[in-house]
Amino acid sequence: MRALDRNPRLLCAFHGLQMTLFPVAIITLFWQRRLGMSMHEILLLQGLFGLSVALFEFPSGYLADRLGYRRSLLIGSALNVLGWGLYCMADSFWWAAAAEALLGVGISLISGTDAALMFESLKETGDEASFRRWDGRFRFFGQTSEGAAALFAGLLYVFEPRLPFVLQLGVWTAAGVIAWRMVEPARHLPEPGGHLRRIVRMLRTVLGGNPRLAAIVLLTVLLGMASFVPVWLIPLYASGAGVPDPWIGPMWAIANFIVAIASLTSDRVVGRFGLLPTLLACVALVATGYFGLALSFGTFGFAFYFCLNLQRGLCGPALLHEEQKLLPSSDRAGFLSLRSLLFRALFLVIGPLIGFQVDLHGQHPVLLVVGGAMTVATLGAWLWLRRTQRADTAG
Repeated sequence: MRALDRNPRLLCAFHGLQMTLFPVAIITLFWQRRLGMSMHEILLLQGLFGLSVALFEFPSGYLADRLGYRRSLLIGSALNVLGWGLYCMADSFWWAAAAEALLGVGISLISGTDAALMFESLKETGDEASFRRWDGRFRFFGQTSEGAAALFAGLLYVFEPRLPFVLQLGVWTAAGVIAWRMVEPARHLPEPGGHLRRIVRMLRTVLGGNPRLAAIVLLTVLLGMASFVPVWLIPLYASGAGVPDPWIGPMWAIANFIVAIASLTSDRVVGRFGLLPTLLACVALVATGYFGLALSFGTFGFAFYFCLNLQRGLCGPALLHEEQKLLPSSDRAGFLSLRSLLFRALFLVIGPLIGFQVDLHGQHPVLLVVGGAMTVATLGAWLWLRRTQRADTAG
């Protein structure tokens, strides 16, 4: 049992390394200036990344439930090493696309698997109630690491544009070593055979068979999308407003530190105000962030982006804990990967479209329209979640 007790801490360290992403703060600039890509091509590239994740997201989670969480994390780490290695040599859109494909498969093997391993480890040690607190720490270490890496990203990029990518090779090698030290929990394993029937049953459950789970999944996907779309726009938004390139890294760092602090306090905020009021505040932050970005034209208009970071940190642990409580142990990683698949599929549809519209009309009018759509969609999902909670209470 002592070895299993280490898993939550090791997972926090693993996620911290996973999110130590030196290239991310400057990668939009790298794509545009070094590879000559348009905004449409940039979001198309992210769509292709989403496609590679989407193709493997659910199969990888389903496989992780059967092969083991630790083994999936190890394979995912190795594929990330290969993907960032390709980026070190990339000189065109297609080199970047090949690298993104490898990274997509690697991330799909990790996505959902880490959270499932965390929950099962705590469950086996009799500490399941602390999951939301541990998930807050998990996200805190991840976002703090990403923010710390971003602090140096601009300087690294100015010194040598490919240096951030080279550093990622060492980061993912260290992550693989940490995954090797983890212990597989003794959990309820899926019954052999009947894979198609089980997959269909899982799809039905997520898409409405369990209304509360479906509402949680929908709100998780939409709030996540609301904070994800501007990630690829904000470096160029800030640069176009006159922010110097070396400031992009610190700006990105502040954004991630806000997510980290909000994630760490999410458990206490939900405990004090309740789940639904906290999530409604997140919907309000989505509206404030998008409309603020769309209607601001000054140098520091990018600060409204921080509203989206705040909602991301607050809603993540809260929604994930509610989701985990409704999932069966035998298919936990599969269900979490299925939700990630829905997220990636949605971005694959809207991401390139948004990029194309930005190329045609500029960022501000597009952010105004997208912000209105995101606000309406997230509010609708929140109302559905409230209705399912009332139904459960009445039942």
